[in-house]
Amino acid sequence: MQNLNRITWLTIIWLVLALALPAEDASLETFLERLKPLSQSRTIQAEYTQTRHISDLDFDLTVKGRLAQEQDQRLAWMTETPLKSICIFTSESFRMWDAESGKTNVLNAAKYPWIRMIFELQSAWMSGNAEVLKRAFALRVLDECTLELSPFSETAALFFTRISVTMAPDFLSVERAVFTEPSGDTITIVFTQMQRDAPIPETTWQLP
Repeated sequence: MQNLNRITWLTIIWLVLALALPAEDASLETFLERLKPLSQSRTIQAEYTQTRHISDLDFDLTVKGRLAQEQDQRLAWMTETPLKSICIFTSESFRMWDAESGKTNVLNAAKYPWIRMIFELQSAWMSGNAEVLKRAFALRVLDECTLELSPFSETAALFFTRISVTMAPDFLSVERAVFTEPSGDTITIVFTQMQRDAPIPETTWQLP
């Protein structure tokens, strides 16, 4: 009888696992499938509000600006307030200009490999590129519109331990992204006025 009970319980546990695990996979695959229309966009533009929460000081720092992305080509983050700055990433370089100093800094990805890594990872989560996301992150569905990404790369983990990305209900744009850093500080970015496949003026890529 004891052996029978043991077999019965093992069978129940096996059935629960067998039913539960595919459901989790199916949830993730469904989420990634819904990202396909966004991943097919060639350009993305949006306004954003970014708030950095510094845990040790319980202090928030907020900046506002604009984003422009040419898929797999160029990525620009332009801060409008409180100080103006422009950061332009490609897979080969990083250029930054800020109004306070009036100077431009240029870094080459051949010397600083993290530039290419950041460019590729940011492009992937902004555009919902499922194949790149699977290679670069452990993925977990938090709710019907939110995906959590934990980087496999130890180098990437030096910058953030996880990202949660919340999609708009129609999955045609990213509404919010929350980056958690190893220190426990967080960066929350809320996107508005997102446009897909609209032409990006060439002046966007020109630093002052």
